[in-house]
Amino acid sequence: MNPTEPVPDDPILSVSDLSVGFEGFDGYADVVDGVDLSVGRGEVVTVVGETGCGKSVTTKAVTGLLDEPPANVSGTVAFEGTDLSTLSADERRALNGDRMGMVFQDPMSSLNPVFTVGEQLVDTLQFGGEGSAGIVEYLRRRYSRSDRAQARERVLDMLREVQMPDPESVMDSYPTELSGGMCQRALVAQALLNEPDLLIADEPGTALDVTVHDQILTLLSELIEDRDMSILMITHNLGVARQLSDRVYIMYGGRIVETGSTDEIFDDPKHPYTQGLIASIPQLSGGTMADGIDGSVPEYTDPPEGCRFHPRCPYADDACRAERPAFEPSGDARGVECVRFASGDPGPEPTLAETKRRLNAAADAPGATAEADGGTVRDGDGETVREGDER
Repeated sequence: MNPTEPVPDDPILSVSDLSVGFEGFDGYADVVDGVDLSVGRGEVVTVVGETGCGKSVTTKAVTGLLDEPPANVSGTVAFEGTDLSTLSADERRALNGDRMGMVFQDPMSSLNPVFTVGEQLVDTLQFGGEGSAGIVEYLRRRYSRSDRAQARERVLDMLREVQMPDPESVMDSYPTELSGGMCQRALVAQALLNEPDLLIADEPGTALDVTVHDQILTLLSELIEDRDMSILMITHNLGVARQLSDRVYIMYGGRIVETGSTDEIFDDPKHPYTQGLIASIPQLSGGTMADGIDGSVPEYTDPPEGCRFHPRCPYADDACRAERPAFEPSGDARGVECVRFASGDPGPEPTLAETKRRLNAAADAPGATAEADGGTVRDGDGETVREGDER
């Protein structure tokens, strides 16, 4: 783990130096590059970043849902101190079905369309955490009226707990007969049926309209308070992170670039990428938001040298391109991966106001590009629009 990361004394989940790559037609893609993170007991941790920054791949590597090959996974994932790579396939399935729950990203495609919702949830309750129950035990439970009826009642109770309308009818419905919000509630219920110690939620409302999305977040917030679970949540929505989490990891280009408590991240962001994200949040009143961060996440088959954010960073210079910055302490129990926080005298630290100004200057210049020379912005004819910092 990074020595500056605020690691809980007794983490339920600990991820160290996690890397994931894929061999494709265009070459080898380093999608996750040396990620460290942890989740304490009863803690809600959020990983935030743009679409395509490696968040979902990280969670799938944590839960063991990536096939090797094509994925090439390295690093350590420990659950309550046990290295999950040492578990057999049955032991890993038992852990995922019992003590680790997962709410997947797309509710409309995460349930099997050829089975009713009731069949899928009852099977999860009866066989989750079993690994491989064996065909005889499977048939006994599957066709035992008393066992099945008892499990069905437990599922109905859980559907009511997640505020599912008309749960009896939903039990006999196929996923294609339900709305996106109802499918998402079914997935939340499925993840909670075996009362997991750790819940992983990957963009739980991304495919839903804004009102249903808010309902799902409210539901999760209530469940978190009632059950005191540990949660690792993945989102690109900063509002979700601020609403639900205790700590936040900011992810960019397959790397963790900043971490800290939720209040610290939002009140005093350090990394230019974090500042750019926060500066781009629409303001309901007073002030203005930035015009956004120019460019897009890097191509993983040919990522930038050094800091992966430097092609889009308004502060970038030659040092940013030379090598990957060290993960440096930034205050108490915080960390940031940026050359501006390295030892020595790298120049003035980025501020939210200055980052917003530079992003707007770059966006307003016709054909402007931010070059890696201290944030100098040049227009399409190569004329200087904004001078970079002196180093």
